[in-house]
Amino acid sequence: MATGFGIAPDQQGNGTTPEDIQAITSGEYIWGGILTGCEVKTTSEMKYQIVTGAAVIRLDDFHKVKVPVYGQTIPTTPAPVTGSRTDIVYVKQNTPAVDGNNQVVLGVGQSLPANALELARFTVPAGATSTRQATAIGNPIYTRPVGAQFGVLHSAVDTDGSEHAPGQVLTRGAGDFNLWTDSDVELKLSSCVSATDVGSVTADEYGSVIYKIYVDDMLQYSWERRYDRVWESKEFSRLVTLNAGRHTVKYTVETRWYPSGSSGKWKVRYGTPNKFSGDDFRVVHRGVATL
Repeated sequence: MATGFGIAPDQQGNGTTPEDIQAITSGEYIWGGILTGCEVKTTSEMKYQIVTGAAVIRLDDFHKVKVPVYGQTIPTTPAPVTGSRTDIVYVKQNTPAVDGNNQVVLGVGQSLPANALELARFTVPAGATSTRQATAIGNPIYTRPVGAQFGVLHSAVDTDGSEHAPGQVLTRGAGDFNLWTDSDVELKLSSCVSATDVGSVTADEYGSVIYKIYVDDMLQYSWERRYDRVWESKEFSRLVTLNAGRHTVKYTVETRWYPSGSSGKWKVRYGTPNKFSGDDFRVVHRGVATL
């Protein structure tokens, strides 16, 4: 029998259990991860310094716990004589049934124990005398509440500055991303193109290109833009609503129109000392779909 979080116990003392709260926490957060802080720093000794913070630890598919992480310095073992090893720095929620206590502990090892969250990962080279000689290789995972915006889901920048001619259809920005619930997703494209090299063109060198944005190989939107001798940037953005699950995304770009007598050739413009953007394509999560 379950009892809602915040409901007073009945006359027999039955009320909210730890498992009830764990289930509610699991419903609040998609996955285990860092809430705030918990940065792992190297030191001049064979030790790691962990910054105060908080995290969510996954116990199983239906139960998670929120844990405080208090800053401290923890030792690791001496470096290997040859080769290298991997250090995994973690926070772990002990349980009385398994560990004999209910403490939140910080540790370091070569594997991640049960009921633990990885905070950082390092490669320790042979003969190292301090963790500052180790190389960070981990990718800390941050959690967010259900319904929060999760930022950029996919990004790709086209830096290809080669010349493109009419008849070419270029496929760019291909990738995939996962949605845990129905979501509003923004498809954004920053386009910087121009006619072919300015030194060899006439005033009549202009035209247009068309971008077509696909999700799951289905055309979502098309954007046409003019190009000429100016390295002009244009911003395009549309919001789509997508169902939960894994999705693929890509865009194509090709010449759409050019005047008689023009070559119809164009280029993506990226870099130079002026930091031109190229074609910058992003898929951005904008929150849980409400319609």
